Amino acid sequence: MATTTTLTKLALALTLVHAVCASRQILQAPGCAGVSQYIIAPSYVYPCSITTPSCAWYSFSNGADIVIINPNSGPGTTANSDYVNLISAIRASTDTFITTILGYVATTYGAKSQAAVNAETDLYNSLYKVDGIFFDEASTDCTKTSYYSNIVSHVQDTTMSPTGQDYTILNWGTNGPECFLQTTSGNVPADNFVTFENSHASYASYAPLAYMANYAPARFYHIVYNVTQANLISTMTKSKQSRAGRVYVTNDDLPNPYDTAPTPFTSYWEAEVDKAASSC
Repeated sequence: MATTTTLTKLALALTLVHAVCASRQILQAPGCAGVSQYIIAPSYVYPCSITTPSCAWYSFSNGADIVIINPNSGPGTTANSDYVNLISAIRASTDTFITTILGYVATTYGAKSQAAVNAETDLYNSLYKVDGIFFDEASTDCTKTSYYSNIVSHVQDTTMSPTGQDYTILNWGTNGPECFLQTTSGNVPADNFVTFENSHASYASYAPLAYMANYAPARFYHIVYNVTQANLISTMTKSKQSRAGRVYVTNDDLPNPYDTAPTPFTSYWEAEVDKAASSC
């Protein structure tokens, strides 16, 4: 049975989401199963001023609803003052799009112990007071649902987020099985699943699995890199048609497609933001 604390957190999170939707007047897209999108930025960029246009965090602040911080391939062991100051600036801003700040934790496809994963979650809580966790390198093996249910529950049971969200994402990077989304046998699903993370060239052959039509688009997140400006809008359209309610498209590329924000700001990033909030 859900505790009063859990229900209170859920109510706060839903109130925040509804407020953001209203303020941005997000349109539902005919022909795309009512898919409206938020941008989740894997913002693995060292902090800089969110008010300086040349700073990647300025871009994220002006378009991303959710950002993911990764101070040291995880939280590190001590607080980095630059990240503390960045988070404080985001929290204090009345202009930012950002409503949710997540911490990055790798699970090594279920090989990292639950205790080690939970310890990193606790460090993010104590050092940075983030709003939830992005679990990278997530397994698609149904025998590991209990493992992921437990680490997701730990986030929810920890008084982490100042806004009461305790949001969780599992990064499969590819389509995964429905067992992780089901609530049978005590399974506690994550809020969101990355069902595509790869290049624009690979995205051409992507198709969602049939069961995904039974779940809200908000449960699925696509990350597409090496997307030229000429291919930006068609890529965003495909993500909507694939019922991905969360998206990030960038022209950055390997070896690290997340070490800067998409550029140019006006012709690329703002176009992406506008398309996320528009119809197909």
